[in-house]
Amino acid sequence: SSGINAEWPLRPGEPELFKLFANDLTHFKKSSKLPSRSLFGEKIVGYNSILSGNLVKWAKKRTIMSKLFAKANMGDIYDLCKPVAVNRIANMLKEEVGSGKIIELHKELSRIFYSYPEVLGISGFDTPEAIGNIFDTILDMIPKQLTNTGLAKYVFGASQDRLDTTEMIKDMRARLKVLVQEKLRATSAPTSSGKIETNDCKSTDMFGYLAMANGSVFKKGPTRVEGIMEDIVTIYFVMDNMVEQITALFLDLAKNPEVYQKMAAEIRGFELRDISSMQELKYLDCVMNESLRLTPALLRGTRKFETKAIRTYNAKGGTGYIELGPYKVPTGGVRAFSAAYCQYLLHRDEEYWEEPLKFKPERWENGFKPAPYTYLPFFSGARGCLGKNYALMAMKLTLVVLLQNFELTPKFDTKKPPVVDQTHATMRILNKVDFELVPL
Repeated sequence: SSGINAEWPLRPGEPELFKLFANDLTHFKKSSKLPSRSLFGEKIVGYNSILSGNLVKWAKKRTIMSKLFAKANMGDIYDLCKPVAVNRIANMLKEEVGSGKIIELHKELSRIFYSYPEVLGISGFDTPEAIGNIFDTILDMIPKQLTNTGLAKYVFGASQDRLDTTEMIKDMRARLKVLVQEKLRATSAPTSSGKIETNDCKSTDMFGYLAMANGSVFKKGPTRVEGIMEDIVTIYFVMDNMVEQITALFLDLAKNPEVYQKMAAEIRGFELRDISSMQELKYLDCVMNESLRLTPALLRGTRKFETKAIRTYNAKGGTGYIELGPYKVPTGGVRAFSAAYCQYLLHRDEEYWEEPLKFKPERWENGFKPAPYTYLPFFSGARGCLGKNYALMAMKLTLVVLLQNFELTPKFDTKKPPVVDQTHATMRILNKVDFELVPL
């Protein structure tokens, strides 16, 4: 990145780089160019969401939301999500499939994962199917932002896909605004201060926590509504990450049928009870860990070292370099710089992983722990994934209920087989992912 000399390592898969970004929030901020902030100039999550924010406001919101996603709170959330999984899979999907049917797995998983927020207070916006279609469209269009812009836009006009997507985003945000305002009117002012307090919010009320988090940093009603809207959109993006992750896992299982059979046998010989019972599924944990290593939903990102930090350092008589961990970053004549990191490269580096390109769940057996900062599917530190505990619980729950009710056999189109696209910041599955489902 601009202004960095040869002493700065340009190796975005290096553990020391991840350690630096995970722990030095004073210097390094989230990039202002996150692709999910806006699409063709139409705001999506903006700059203050629990994913995209920075500094004090972001820290306050994260502190409050961390209570919702704490490991100690997962039992209550699991108790609400389990009936959703059973109803969607063991009842509705079984009725649809009958004695056996080929389904598009990515689409079906989308229906399931977008159903979970409904029982956690994020309800009333649209059906899970419709929400999944909206975010599939947005995520498919994000890589196209660099095309059909500039002079081409004025000469040839914006593409119809672009026009349709921006209108869809406007409609989504308008409907979310109405929904948030209605929910706030229905739930606000339980205290004399007119604010929702921690002890007024159920442990599983995601909307209540979002209202608290945004109320703590935004004093004006319209700004608070905007903050809640953007956090709900962020949560929907995270649901898609889980859909992509489990779809990629089944693609890996299709290439490794012996792993599928071993995992399925463990799951089918197991009784799903409370959340603690899932700890018995040792091989499932190994398979999940390996999927998160080889095909992580989060692939890469950037951190920005701000101009103000450089100016302050120089004013104090700096030596021309800022020492950040083991690195020296030049400050003379540099206004700001960005540095990239890449989990995809880190997780495939033969320096840290034996047979790194092989899908090998057994590597995680016998209490194996990777070296620090070499396995980061959820990143780490204060910028680590806030919903990690929830994501792992929801993905495992979905896998267990699915495999206890169906035998899955891949039926891919040989001319257009599914592909895991890992060329962008987050993973996307291209082409249809057809599996035959036969009820057990």
